[in-house]
Amino acid sequence: MDGTRLRQDEQNSQETRARGTMRIWRWARWAALVLTAGWAVNWIVNLIRGEQGRDLWWPLVSTFIWTALTVHGFRTYRRIRTTTLPAITNRPPA
Repeated sequence: MDGTRLRQDEQNSQETRARGTMRIWRWARWAALVLTAGWAVNWIVNLIRGEQGRDLWWPLVSTFIWTALTVHGFRTYRRIRTTTLPAITNRPPA
């Protein structure tokens, strides 16, 4: 009986951790997407204004960083929703 209870407690903590991660990524992925778009627009506006050199490198680098974070957020959220949680809870994917 103790082994079953231990497995259930471990399963509950894994499920809680997975749901917490999903909750964080649910909002963070959209925030990253907005920041990606903002940096991209900033870079394009600066390019149109004719700025060159150092003034353009940071918006471009930031766009790539936020794009990578956005992609990671969407992939992580989907992986947890379709793979991790169903494996922990033995329920069909959402």
